[in-house]
Amino acid sequence: MTTSLSRLAAISPVRALCGLAAAVAALASPAVHAADYPSKPITLVIPFSAGGSTDIVGRLLAQKMSESMNISVVVENKPGANGTIGVDRVAKSPADGYTLVLGDVGGMSMAPGLYPKLPYNPLKDLAPVSLVGRSPLVLTVGANSPLKSLGDLTAAAKANPGKLNYPSSGTGGPNHMGGELYAIQSKVKVTHVPYKGSAPSVVSLVAGETDFGFLTAVTINSQLKAGNVRALAVAHDTRLPSMPDVPTTTEAGLKGFMADAWFMAAVPAGTPQPIIDRLYKEIAKALTDADVKAKLDAGGVLPSGLDPKASTAFLNSEVGKWREVIKTAKITLE
Repeated sequence: MTTSLSRLAAISPVRALCGLAAAVAALASPAVHAADYPSKPITLVIPFSAGGSTDIVGRLLAQKMSESMNISVVVENKPGANGTIGVDRVAKSPADGYTLVLGDVGGMSMAPGLYPKLPYNPLKDLAPVSLVGRSPLVLTVGANSPLKSLGDLTAAAKANPGKLNYPSSGTGGPNHMGGELYAIQSKVKVTHVPYKGSAPSVVSLVAGETDFGFLTAVTINSQLKAGNVRALAVAHDTRLPSMPDVPTTTEAGLKGFMADAWFMAAVPAGTPQPIIDRLYKEIAKALTDADVKAKLDAGGVLPSGLDPKASTAFLNSEVGKWREVIKTAKITLE
């Protein structure tokens, strides 16, 4: 019995040291991985189909990041359910920095208030890397519309409750929510008309089927140049470089009204901070590229480049803002 106890006493310190070494190695492993990062291709998930504004911004970033990091950044389009399918794909991916999403305002901040059974929580399951850019919604009317200003729209809406209508690319998306926010802040009643995609919503304005809309600059750009629609106001606190003569909504009389189709890069929660910082550095670098800036300006996207901490605060604010709008408008999606 004494011999057994002696052997145990001799072995226990060895086992303790082995356990301590394993624990130290486990703690150090993220830093080791971060030092080697990246060592294989990175996947950038775009939660929408190819050709849309999120896809355009994402492919610009992927190209510049690939060149700078000397590693392939592969774009993966994962559309569906207002962007939530693609965001969920990344939220459930390994937290190693090799899968990130370029989420938009819908999937990242509107979805929590819209979907009772949303399979992810953007505030807990994702770690923001950077608010890449903001694409302000533009108050737009058809070329033959009698509405010449934001003031005209509000006056007409108050005189005809519920009769004026506006299009969107789908229920629960930025165009829809922008219209709801306008109705709440202006204290008017208007009617939402959902379409399947952005293009049909613009066509509805051109044809006079709808009265006004809050659409992105890239969506209305070709019809605006052709003279088929008019831009009355930009829902932001600064004017767009591509539309210098179009006033902001504050300048047009609706103070504090801001509605953006913004884009945010994020990785799964738990991703080592050094990896997040490296990704942020690369995104910030890409946004200073002259070619990227020119293309973003042309598409009506204002580069942002907020750091991870500021981006997290922004996301928290946006989730709260849109949750309140959705609650007030009594909108829910399954």
